[in-house]
Amino acid sequence: MDTAARWRAPAGILGVAAVAPLAAGFALGWANWVTIPVLLVALGIAALVVKQVLFLREQRELRAEAARERAKPAPEPAVHAEHHVPAIPVDSAEPYYRFILACTVCWKPHTGLPQHGNLRGLAVHSILDRARQVTVTGSPTEAEVVRTRLAAELGAMAPDRTGQIVAWAENVGLTVPEEDARRLERLTELRKEKQVRHHEQELEQRTRAYLADEILVDPGTAVVWWLARHPEQVREAADLIPTFARISAAVTKTEIAPQYAERLDEQQRPTLSAVGWPRLNPPSEEDRRALGGPEAAEQPLWPRGNRDHGDFGDFDDSSAR
Repeated sequence: MDTAARWRAPAGILGVAAVAPLAAGFALGWANWVTIPVLLVALGIAALVVKQVLFLREQRELRAEAARERAKPAPEPAVHAEHHVPAIPVDSAEPYYRFILACTVCWKPHTGLPQHGNLRGLAVHSILDRARQVTVTGSPTEAEVVRTRLAAELGAMAPDRTGQIVAWAENVGLTVPEEDARRLERLTELRKEKQVRHHEQELEQRTRAYLADEILVDPGTAVVWWLARHPEQVREAADLIPTFARISAAVTKTEIAPQYAERLDEQQRPTLSAVGWPRLNPPSEEDRRALGGPEAAEQPLWPRGNRDHGDFGDFDDSSAR
C-alpha cells in the first residue's frame, strides 16, 4: 500500500472532525467560545479513531504477510555427500591402546573455490584430525564417555584446513578391541591390588616402627603399653615382665638386664613333674620280695650284661689288641 492510499482514510476522518463543528456553529449561530472547544473535542476524538484505524490496518497487513510466508514452499535442504567409515583406529591416552572409530562422514563443497580432486578424502581426513584431538585425551577404559564427547565435537559443521569443504560426522561409534579391553580390565585390577598392598605395607612399616621405637625400647614401656590394652590383667602383666625383657633386648640388640634375667631363668628351669619324666627312686622292700629270695634283693632292676655275670672267658685279648 502506497503512502497516499494509507493516509486517505485518516485524513478524511480528521477533515470531517474539523469541518463539522465549524458548520454547526455557523448554522446555529454559536459564539466563538463555544465553537472552539467543540472543535478541539472533535479533533481529539478523531485522533483516537485514526490511531485505532492505523493499528487495525497494521495487524491486518502482518497477518497477510504471515499467511504468504506459510504459503511459500519449504526450501529444500542443501545437498551434501556422505561416506560411511566402518572402522578406523584412532589414538587414545594410553600409548599401546587405540580406539576403533566408526561414523558417517558428511561434507558440502564451498562454492566459488577451486574444487579438490578428492573431496571425500578431504572430508575423512578432516574428521580424523578432529577425532584425534578428542581421543588422545581419553582413557580407553572410559570409551562410552569419550564417544559422547566425540559425537558432540564431530557433529558440528566445520571447514577443513583447505577451506574447500564443510565436514561433519553422524552415527558416531567408538569401541575398544575385545583383547585390549580384557588387558585393560586386568591392568585395572592389578593397579587396585598394588595400591591395596602398598597401603598394607605402609601400615605394617608404621606398626613396626611404632613398636620398635616407642614400645619395645625397655620392659617397663612394654608393660605399660600392654596394661593400656588390658587394664584388668595386672597379674598377667607382672608375669609377662621377663618375656617383655627378652623381646626388648632382642629388638634393641642389647643384653637382658640382670634383675630380669634371674626371673627368666627361674621360669625356664624345667622340673620333672612339669616335663612328665618318671622319678628313679630305689626299689621298696615289697618290690624286692616280689623278685624272689634274698639273692634277688641284691640284683639290680635291669638286665645285666656279660660283664655283670662275670663271663670273661670268651673274651679274646688278641681281638682287643
